[in-house]
Amino acid sequence: MRNRNRNHNPNRNLPLLKDLIRWFRKNKRDLPWRKNRTSYSVWISEIMLQQTTVKAVIPFYEKWMKRFPDVRSVAKASEQEILRMWEGLGYYTRAKNILKAAKIISAQFQGQFPDDYRDVIKLPGIGPYTAGAILSIAFQKLYPVMDANVRRVGRRILGLVSWDKKKEQELLNFLKGMIPQKNPGEFNEGIMELGQTVCIAERPLCDKCPLTKFCIGFKKNIQDLIPGKATRKITEKKTFLALIVSQGKLLIVKRNKGLLKDIWGFPEFQEQGQIASFIKKEGGVDFAEIGKLKARVHHYTKFRDELSPFVYRVKKPFGRNTGNRRWVAFKDLENYPFPSIYRKILDELSLIPFHAKI
Repeated sequence: MRNRNRNHNPNRNLPLLKDLIRWFRKNKRDLPWRKNRTSYSVWISEIMLQQTTVKAVIPFYEKWMKRFPDVRSVAKASEQEILRMWEGLGYYTRAKNILKAAKIISAQFQGQFPDDYRDVIKLPGIGPYTAGAILSIAFQKLYPVMDANVRRVGRRILGLVSWDKKKEQELLNFLKGMIPQKNPGEFNEGIMELGQTVCIAERPLCDKCPLTKFCIGFKKNIQDLIPGKATRKITEKKTFLALIVSQGKLLIVKRNKGLLKDIWGFPEFQEQGQIASFIKKEGGVDFAEIGKLKARVHHYTKFRDELSPFVYRVKKPFGRNTGNRRWVAFKDLENYPFPSIYRKILDELSLIPFHAKI
């Protein structure tokens, strides 16, 4: 995808463009990543905003930028520190890809984010949407973006109820014809903002939309049919967690596969009775069940996992510390990345007194 300015028609859909920009300048939200527009801030915010709401991202973004103010500071960090800073955002592959990309940018581009599409698209974790956002917002290059919000706004404007690759190309051509020579990033932000705040998926706020006079979906009263409701099958799970403590330490294990790969947690079982068998098999002696903590539900991708944490105490730690299994002092657990719901379990565990003898 090259930046072919000669094919751009600045007069196409000019009234729609003017109304969108006017609306955006008046209504855009005061977001932290809009205060200092750099390629780095755009990159980090766009990655965080994938699969995550704006409201949820704000505190994570502010904490991240305080710890990692630039690309080089990210490149110097360990993966475990990166994952710990990302804790609570989920989809941890995003954080790993940020670290990989930061190392490449530091080594190959002197710590400066590249401004050529061919270089940007090769970076880990960056696809056409993110590349277009960075290049248009930070470098003012003529690349449209198409995320779920932009796609929904565009489809309603064009009245595209059905959807296939041909329709997607039609929408992309429409966006290419819309994006202006001056401030292309403002156009992209404007249409994304409209999708996030007004042209929302269910019950769009058409009375507040600046583009209704151009919108075929609104004129035909079919806006609620676009994009349609996606059905997703949820898989129910039930997991028993073993919180095994000994001499002021907790046994934790690192995932070695799946979405939570390299994130720490606790030994998991399908039945509570398996926990005692595990402790005996691993060499634990003189152990006792302390009790059960609050059951919690962990939602991720297509799973709904009911977590039942049980606390056990053993007289002495058993087994050896390895790369994927460690006995860690309670005061040091802050240094390890856990899923946010597991961090809540740890907080509850810290309130339990372990002074009673077995």
